[in-house]
Amino acid sequence: MQLVDVGRNEPCPCGSGRKYKKCCLAVRDAATAVDPAMAAAVDRAIEQDDWDPLHDRIDAAMAVFERGAPLEHVRFPQDQIRSRNPDRAELASLCTAGWLRRCELEIAHVLGRFELDAEQRDGLRLAAYLLRRFGAVSPTVEQVARLQVAEQVQRVRRFAEAISARGLTTEQVMAGMDGLLDWIERARPTVLSFAEWFALRSAADETLHGRWRSGISMRVCEACLDRLEDGSVEEPQAWLLLAAATLFVDRSLLARVLAEATSPRPVTETERTLHAAIESKDRSEELRGIVHRILRETEARGGFGDAALLRAIIQDLQSSFWSS
Repeated sequence: MQLVDVGRNEPCPCGSGRKYKKCCLAVRDAATAVDPAMAAAVDRAIEQDDWDPLHDRIDAAMAVFERGAPLEHVRFPQDQIRSRNPDRAELASLCTAGWLRRCELEIAHVLGRFELDAEQRDGLRLAAYLLRRFGAVSPTVEQVARLQVAEQVQRVRRFAEAISARGLTTEQVMAGMDGLLDWIERARPTVLSFAEWFALRSAADETLHGRWRSGISMRVCEACLDRLEDGSVEEPQAWLLLAAATLFVDRSLLARVLAEATSPRPVTETERTLHAAIESKDRSEELRGIVHRILRETEARGGFGDAALLRAIIQDLQSSFWSS
């Protein structure tokens, strides 16, 4: 999920409906309060040019950022990482003040709501302190960027294995790109979670690209690659083409077609209710409260990335969506 800034008077991104300053701002400040001993340890690391004593705590924090963990969604916009080893200049261009503040807020959200062991809690407080103190050149930012690059390398490797297993080349797969949208409209592949579908379906034209490239496109890619691991999947070359389009082609039109032509993977009755209402053009104000319920259900079952996406949607949605 692409992280954005949160103003004091804006709706809190936790989804409570209250202003940020009256909700999670105080929670953030308390959860990430600077421990004098931690600050002193960082001072020593700088003075001695030796960060080894802090490595265990940094590693414990980064485990909470990995896929399947509560901070799995804290990433940079996918199309902005240009190299496998981003240098300080590249990190600085990625890392806006708004991204830093939102990252710190997400850390505080996890510290306040999830059961973590002592090492992870200590590590996350260190991660937040490093963000505050060093900003874009902090070890926290560097490690998130490295994790994101490693995830992309893994996706490319899985794609290469999938085409090799079928005796194809990337060029052969990409040659069918002109027919991809037609296949989606015909086959209606189920590749979006409910939160991803809702994020794309509710996006205005000017925000669609940002939502698609902030993490949804890569999760669609992984859904395709997971499907291809099933040897009995029908039309494997079409699934390869969809995976290739998310990896190598920047096409926001693909996001709109998926949102309009396909259905999500609903796992609760509440999600099915909202999906049916939106499909039938019922966007009454009463439905807005259902999104908050879905958010709570999603977070409770460990859908951390989807829950964060829903919090962002709640923050971004305009009244016009519900009345259109």
